[in-house]
Amino acid sequence: MTTSTTKAHPLLTLREHITALEAAVTLCLADPSAKPVHRLRTTTRRIEGQLAMLSVLPGIPRHKKEAGEARKVLKKLRRAGGVVRDLDVQIHLIEGIVAGRRLRQLKDDSAKLCKDLEEERKQAAQKLARILKKKQKDLALTLVDLLNALKASENYSLPATELVSITQSWFSNNVPPEPKDSLENPEYLHGVRKVAKLARYIAENAPKQARTPRRLAASFETLQESGGQWHDWMVLAEIAKKKLGGSSPLTKALERHNVASLRAYRKHLREML
Repeated sequence: MTTSTTKAHPLLTLREHITALEAAVTLCLADPSAKPVHRLRTTTRRIEGQLAMLSVLPGIPRHKKEAGEARKVLKKLRRAGGVVRDLDVQIHLIEGIVAGRRLRQLKDDSAKLCKDLEEERKQAAQKLARILKKKQKDLALTLVDLLNALKASENYSLPATELVSITQSWFSNNVPPEPKDSLENPEYLHGVRKVAKLARYIAENAPKQARTPRRLAASFETLQESGGQWHDWMVLAEIAKKKLGGSSPLTKALERHNVASLRAYRKHLREML
């Protein structure tokens, strides 16, 4: 039986995410290292997940204009942070491949590619800092306007069973149309991953003791992470091929990881869909 302890409180959760984002922005401005940037990017996505959820809930005050303005600012921050985060992931993946390997050309190619990526990372972090400084005030004002528009429903609560139904329905309505070559189509595969990520954040509105929505969130997280791993390997393999050539030992190693991660992602996708 559903009790108040298993209910979701989407407006209170939104407020918590906004507080976390403001802290992440401050931290990134002081230290744009890997963890703060990852936190910034994740928190913007979580707020976008809340906005997606609120758009389909009954009885929520009108907030389309405020949500639209918030999405614009969040998108700029997320994209700028995403460039830095992707480079952090790529450098980490290369370091993992090289660890314990003795092949000289592999190490040389890895050092060359990492040097290029680290320079790109430095420039991307500087750009992120400029955007954060420029948009920090706009972000704060926009999010205040959003919370004010939703204030009348601040104590809105949602039983766990309804949250599960809303999450599943939102995912079904937003997953990209499946093309004939769906499991071979990178755009489709990437699109499913992004929708799964927001569906996960919607389901995670439930408190930890609400087992059914939390299990649903975990299944979307598995799909999201599996797709994310594939996408990271794929992008990095393409970068290596462009910079080092297809015959490079590093390019070949990255392509093998790409193939293996794609196979795993397809398996999770079949199970989920």
